[in-house]
Amino acid sequence: MPVILRPPLWQRATPTVALLGLSVMTAAGGVDEGGWLLPVCFAGAAVGMVGAARSLALRIEVHPDELVMVNWFRTVHLPWTRIARCGCDEDGLWVRQNDDGLIRSAPFQYPSVTFGFVRRPAETAAARLEKIRRKRRRRR
Repeated sequence: MPVILRPPLWQRATPTVALLGLSVMTAAGGVDEGGWLLPVCFAGAAVGMVGAARSLALRIEVHPDELVMVNWFRTVHLPWTRIARCGCDEDGLWVRQNDDGLIRSAPFQYPSVTFGFVRRPAETAAARLEKIRRKRRRRR
């Protein structure tokens, strides 16, 4: 069973509620205006609902042989042997690969200017991932 890392519920719900609200307003605007705007607004509302669903799917999965990062537009599978380090900076959680490539985790990304309590889940998750990475490296 993989370990699943996600931000707290209130941090996951914020973009979901915002995207759903935007979808409802867009659809209502299309119904109100009618004409050619109706299908365009419904298409925009559908995109917003897909975004809301995707925001609930954002996560990091820790498997015995790999790390899976489910981001907004793609899912990244990284074998533990390719991971050089896991950490956190002012923008959120990141995973550095052996070839110096850097992958950021969407569920744990924040604007540069944010309160400390908002960053704490990313710092905790990064520390946990780094501890797991070190343990896996020692086993090899």
